[in-house]
Formats: sequence, C-alpha cells, structure tokens
Amino acid sequence: MELVVDLSTKEVTVAHRDDLGRFAVRAVTDGPPTAGRRVRPDDLDGLAAALAAHDVGAVGADGDALVSSAGIRRLAGEAAARDGVPLGADWDAGFASMLDFAGSKGWITERGDVRAHVEWGG
Repeated sequence: MELVVDLSTKEVTVAHRDDLGRFAVRAVTDGPPTAGRRVRPDDLDGLAAALAAHDVGAVGADGDALVSSAGIRRLAGEAAARDGVPLGADWDAGFASMLDFAGSKGWITERGDVRAHVEWGG
C-alpha cells in the first residue's frame, strides 16, 4: 500500500490498498521527478502541510513520515468506496498484520503512528 501525497495539490490518497505486504509514502509533484536531487526544506514543508491538512500525520525531525493508522484506514476506506468495494474483514486482518510487523521492526512510534521512509518523485 502507498500513501500518495501530491505536493502540488496537497491531496493525499491511498494506492494499492490491498497490497498489505508493504507500506510506503510517496511524495509527487506535477513537475519533473524529484528523484535524484536533494530534498529541499520546502518539499518537507509541503509534505507536512498535506499530511496535517488531511489529518493523517506529520513529518518527523529525520524526514520520515509519521502516519496515523486511523488515517491510513480512513483513506483506504475512501479509496475502496470510490471503487464501490468496501473494506472487509480480510482487509482488516491484513492491516492488523501489517501494523504488527511494523511494530516488530520498531516502525511504530510511542503515539502509535507508523514511521515510513518517504519516496520522492514520480
């Protein structure tokens, strides 16, 4: 699953909601891809603003995204509803397993947010 943050529009959506074997935050713009260049402070500010505006999370001091599990679940539910397919018990179980795995790796903060590296570009 990917949390996709469009830095130009500040939209935050979930892609690949049923792929619960991975979780990533991808920050994109409508301009040239940002991959291969140094992340600028305004990129981080834009990411933080979009996450906050959608009540999904924040950016940590190290530049990682700190995403609430409730926010992930809400956005996945919205994506499923747009596709006319509700999230079911299997999705909930898979999501719980994903969170358990993240916790076992130390990727869950004391507040319960999922710590995710940000993929820039695309």
